[in-house]
Amino acid sequence: MNCWMNITIAMNDSWGPGAADVLRAPLGCACEFSLRPRYLRDARGTRQVAQFEVDFASGYMSDGWRAAVFTPVGTLPVSGIVGLPPWDPTQAKTYQDLIEGATTNLGDSRTLRLEGVIPYTDPSGAVGYDTVRLFYALNATQGVESPDLVILKTATLVGISGVVQVRDDGGGQGPPRR
Repeated sequence: MNCWMNITIAMNDSWGPGAADVLRAPLGCACEFSLRPRYLRDARGTRQVAQFEVDFASGYMSDGWRAAVFTPVGTLPVSGIVGLPPWDPTQAKTYQDLIEGATTNLGDSRTLRLEGVIPYTDPSGAVGYDTVRLFYALNATQGVESPDLVILKTATLVGISGVVQVRDDGGGQGPPRR
């Protein structure tokens, strides 16, 4: 869980309808947010990391991210995302293909990740919810000072006649910074 401690994530790229719901910065810039640990005390008074809170500068994330909380889930490391070239917008398809190709690992409930729910409003003003999963891929990129990569996956939930069902997926990625 140390990889998530006090990092800032600057999104390089996002794709898919689900990502469009929650990865829009009001200022029109690339989305950027920080994760800060949220602690609980155990029976001996020792602080234990329980969740991570989102923090961001005004305009760098949509309002739904304000006060968002992510919970650690899973134990297996991310696998199958290695050998990426240094990020450049011309490499977007290479990144997307490799990330989408790791669907089995990223879809495995045992894979280590952070999970949260982000509300949004669609163009008609209806409120929807995106489940957001953050994955930390160690040494995913070659030839860069910080080779790690954070992958963001979304599933959009829409209320239909009193039930909630998954509508579509989206994704994004960007490097962590300390």
